[in-house]
Formats: sequence, C-alpha cells, structure tokens
Amino acid sequence: MTSQQINNQLVTILTNTGISTTALTDQAHFSRDLGFDSLDITDLLLQVESGFSIRIPDEDWWQLQTLGQLKDYLRNQLTFGETQLL
Repeated sequence: MTSQQINNQLVTILTNTGISTTALTDQAHFSRDLGFDSLDITDLLLQVESGFSIRIPDEDWWQLQTLGQLKDYLRNQLTFGETQLL
C-alpha cells in the first residue's frame, strides 16, 4: 500500500467521523486538536483496524498521539508486513 493510499483511507475514515479535512494535518493531536475523547479514540482504532485489515496492539495504539504518528505507523506496518492480519 502506498503512502498516498494510506493517507486517502485515513482521510476518509476521519471525515466520516465529522472531522473537517482542513483539520487533518500530520501534527493534529487526536484529543487536543481533533477533540477526540477515549470513546472516540477507541472507535477510530476499530475503524482503522477494519479499514486496513490489521490488528494494532493496545500498547502501540496508545503511543500514537497524532495523525502523523498514525500514518507513519501504518506505513511501517503495511510496508514491511509486520502487522497482525485480522
């Protein structure tokens, strides 16, 4: 999967939650900038796992604080095949 495909899929997932595309920068913090609470973050996790057909371990997920960190994580996992497929 290319970086552009990852980015496009993440934008689709996040805009479906009501987030404006203008707010979706790599520096956007999920709770501070995008207003996600713990339930929103859990829902996002489920959507990302489903959308990318992967499993993100909890210890990895809670380290991902920004959209850029999530993109980097997905790029690394999907490029090197180190993900746990669902």
